[in-house]
This record gives sequence, C-alpha cells and structure tokens, in this order.
Amino acid sequence: DKLTPEVIEKLKAGRAKLKANPALIDNAIAKLNPEAQAPAKKFRDLLLSDETDLAKFHAAGQEIKAGLSDEVKAALKAHEAEIAAALGLPLPPSA
Repeated sequence: DKLTPEVIEKLKAGRAKLKANPALIDNAIAKLNPEAQAPAKKFRDLLLSDETDLAKFHAAGQEIKAGLSDEVKAALKAHEAEIAAALGLPLPPSA
C-alpha cells in the first residue's frame, strides 16, 4: 500500500517542520523514561526518512516496537500522538 497523495503531503510538511525545528521532537523525547528514549529516537529517524511506502514504513515501525515492554509501548503511543498533533500528521492505524 502507498500513502495517499494527501497524507504524503502532510508527511512532507511535517518532516519539513521537524527538520526546521528538531527541538520539537527532541524535547518530547527527553521527557520519556530512559527505556522509551532509544526507540523514540528510532521513530524520529524513521519519520525523517524519505520512506513513502506504507508497508515498509509500518514494517520499520513494527521492528522498532519488537520486544519492547508494554510500559514502553504505552509511553511511545502517547509520545506518537503528541508529535503527530504538533506536526499536523495523521496517526497511523493501531497495529
């Protein structure tokens, strides 16, 4: 599956906003517990990547989450919602 052109444009705009103001996400990552910070940084890097293939984007996200505790996953889900709202991005469907 490919992201729709509308979502791709939102993603590009969000990426541009993030690249222009990396403190936006880095400050949010700093608030996370130490166990959640490393995977959150991987998600940040994924968001900044040029990937537009939904299946690859989703697979990379699942790979990052693999083996994480429920507590860390919950922290990341809240973090994801905060960042998506700040960047004006749609949240991906829950896996």
